[in-house]
Amino acid sequence: MKRSVFPGVWAVIVLALAVPLAADDLAEERVIVAQLQEPQRILLMRHALAPGIGDPSGFDVDDCATQRNLSEEGRAQARETGERLRAAGLDSIRVFAGPWCRNFDTAELLGYGEPVVLEALGSVFRTNAPHRERRMRAWREHLAEEYRQAQGPAVYVTHRANIMELSGRSIGAGAMLVVEINADGSARPVGQ
Repeated sequence: MKRSVFPGVWAVIVLALAVPLAADDLAEERVIVAQLQEPQRILLMRHALAPGIGDPSGFDVDDCATQRNLSEEGRAQARETGERLRAAGLDSIRVFAGPWCRNFDTAELLGYGEPVVLEALGSVFRTNAPHRERRMRAWREHLAEEYRQAQGPAVYVTHRANIMELSGRSIGAGAMLVVEINADGSARPVGQ
């Protein structure tokens, strides 16, 4: 019985093509890890998927049952993000989170240890807009101290509105943005 060489050749071709694709699978995370190696750079992250917009009326920041929380997909998204960052070489990072449960849960599920809760990362969206100036000033003061201390990379898990206010960029659920902080606590996206 005569065997064709084509199945073996096809297998080699498929494997040869798959290896570069798998290597590029972490390309975005590798860029983030490389960017974080420079001094005064931090990672901003919007909380993972949490269905809806804003918070329900009557929510209590101290009671997760009254808030918009991560979906199962959002929980998986946060875990996968941490796994991908570690696979790309980010072995450790200091983790800060806003007091909303969806911020804290996202930060915790990254798997880098217990997040430090910063009230300054509390939402500044819609009904929370009256707190915008105070929270953003407190966050910038915190970042100015981070600039002075130069303790290495940190991730800040918060809300879209907060990230937009600090960086001028809007990012999707679970998305990340590396920014460079300045001595006054202001920040600008890296590469812009």
